[in-house]
Amino acid sequence: MGISVLINTFNEEKNIRNCLETVKWADEIIVVDMYSEDKTVEIVRN
Repeated sequence: MGISVLINTFNEEKNIRNCLETVKWADEIIVVDMYSEDKTVEIVRN
């Protein structure tokens, strides 16, 4: 059994990279975007 991390986002392009770095130890990272209007989704996909 692994550990999953769920991240809800809305216009977090300034913070999402650091946030993802802090949880890269997790077995699964799930990001749910709330219709961001900035580059949050693009950054997460990369």
